[in-house]
Amino acid sequence: MLSRFKICDAHVHLGRSGPWQPYSKPTIFVEELINLFDQFNVERAIVFPNPNVGDKYPETNDYIAQCVNKYPDRLVGFGRVDPRRGKDAIDEVIRFKEKLALTGLKLHPMVECFRPDHLFFDKFFAKMTELRVPLLIHTGNGFSSPGLILKVAKKYPDLTIIFGHLREGCINALKQSENIYVETSGTLPEFIEISVDIDEDWVLFGSDVPYYRYPVQIAIVDAANISQKAKRKVYCENFQRLFTAT
Repeated sequence: MLSRFKICDAHVHLGRSGPWQPYSKPTIFVEELINLFDQFNVERAIVFPNPNVGDKYPETNDYIAQCVNKYPDRLVGFGRVDPRRGKDAIDEVIRFKEKLALTGLKLHPMVECFRPDHLFFDKFFAKMTELRVPLLIHTGNGFSSPGLILKVAKKYPDLTIIFGHLREGCINALKQSENIYVETSGTLPEFIEISVDIDEDWVLFGSDVPYYRYPVQIAIVDAANISQKAKRKVYCENFQRLFTAT
């Protein structure tokens, strides 16, 4: 399915994956990804490394930076770290922000096995706020509960947080904090409708490519009973406002 709208995608994995899902092959390199973008009318996207062990993230962050340098008009680069590594994690964020010119940070509390509202991570999130590094964070069950991430959003109101995968708990979070965006990968049309009713300016399209597929993720948004104006915002305009092209 080719979208009738221009698309900006807030959730795309790029590069070699570690062996965290042995039954799938999520590794994807940039030329294949750009071909997918061209096929499905994707203008720009947030890209970040596939899951790896923490000491591999500097290498994979370097790859993201190389890809952004090659396609600066198409890619918005986010880095990854394992925040349990304390100062080393903070130093890596500083490195990829200042030396690699990456824009933001992707975290996955289940993959990296951390509870985001634990006091241990206060210095980490305080530094992210100081650096003005927006966060895209996986939501789900356990450590990825939207309720736990909402605590971080409330504690750091100047920190922009994109809740990955629009789940029911994300809707509740969207109602309670003004620094939260939600993205649509793996969601339901009804959840998009409710979120747009709350605030259509804070909903972003996301695909979770290559784990999910564009035809399905586009069909979910198209099936939502929202206005054409709201769909334009979800598909691209809200993203472009958040990540103004330079």
